[in-house]
Amino acid sequence: MSPVWALKHRPWPLSTAIAPKLPMNEAVEEERTPYYDPARFFPARLGNVLKGRYQLATKLGYGSSSTIWLARDLNQFVLHVHPTWRWLREKYVALKINSSAHHSRENAAEAELDILRHISEANPQHEGWGFIRRPLDSFILEHGLARHLTLVFEPLREPLWIYRKRFIDDVIPSDVLKILLQMVLHGLDYLHSECRVIHTDLKPDNIMIKIEDPSILEESARDEYEHPLPQKGCSDGRTIYLSRNDFGISEKTTGIIQITDFDLSVRGDKPNRGCIQAEIYRAPEVILDAGYSYSADIWSLGVMLWDVLEGKKLFKEVDPLQVQGYDELNHLGHISALLGPPPKELLDKGTRTDLFYKSDAQFKGTTIALSDFNFENSIRNIHGEDKRMLIEFVQRMIKWHPEERSTAKELLQDPWLYAELGD
Repeated sequence: MSPVWALKHRPWPLSTAIAPKLPMNEAVEEERTPYYDPARFFPARLGNVLKGRYQLATKLGYGSSSTIWLARDLNQFVLHVHPTWRWLREKYVALKINSSAHHSRENAAEAELDILRHISEANPQHEGWGFIRRPLDSFILEHGLARHLTLVFEPLREPLWIYRKRFIDDVIPSDVLKILLQMVLHGLDYLHSECRVIHTDLKPDNIMIKIEDPSILEESARDEYEHPLPQKGCSDGRTIYLSRNDFGISEKTTGIIQITDFDLSVRGDKPNRGCIQAEIYRAPEVILDAGYSYSADIWSLGVMLWDVLEGKKLFKEVDPLQVQGYDELNHLGHISALLGPPPKELLDKGTRTDLFYKSDAQFKGTTIALSDFNFENSIRNIHGEDKRMLIEFVQRMIKWHPEERSTAKELLQDPWLYAELGD
């Protein structure tokens, strides 16, 4: 047996390439997120080595409470194969550096780490375990009095909303989507049945495609090193970088998914109430504040199928990106057009029901005619028997009664997932 020794790669020297400058008066990237406060974000700089191990190579993305970075892992293995030594290829990781300006944010980041550890360890033998993104490492960065919990992950290629653009007319074909959905459902079954975790924020952004060829990470890092994207220098010395997250069209077969972003996830083995989910994917029991469980994730999955199959939102008329603002009343009106009037039992459970319905359960908003908005009319890219079976499939997920929605395990048995009925 040849011994394996853990040795460090040398960090790259700081790049001497001069990056184009962005206007200082123009908000970019995380600066555009709601309630942005620069004091909350760690002032990361490309070339920095964090924890004595991870050298920042390029920025991958950002959110309202974190930035994501591609980093070289300098702790690398070298094989001692007599009589030679051989370095293994460069290893890259993704770092999620959480913001930290107050105790509530720090507690939220710690809660995410607790959930991720639980998910990683619950049952690695389950078929869905591999379709869940798991942490490789975690550590604290300190800047002044601020503490930033940093999570280390395997880098991923792109979310579903970018992946769909690789196909004709920006929509994922039915036969490809069926395979992706089987992976998503295995992952959700693992979360729900083994981990007892509700994701609470399932959407195309949070289902990502895995890297099919690690060499593209090296190419991306090298390109940023030699030809950096424009940067914004701030008056306080910080630098805002543009994200480099489009790895282009895959030259090799890909399509393995992972469910990501568990910072809003909760345990499902206790009662849960309150507002969750992105507005357009929000389940009716959440709008009404009637309590929610695992079936809220199932609702979101059903609704987001339109994003990737049709290239548009199912409830596009209430999408805040398309209209003036999100309107809960209008959202419930469109749900009623699809499913008929809500059941009294659900309305009775909602603490916010009186905002939308009168005491006799009469809807306060504008009733939308079924002929104007229904499953049949909203699907245009699938036809014939495939369309009929798809509608039956989504009707198992998009139901008023949360307890009547099929579980992920049950949906895995649906015949549409395995029917080859393309045009």
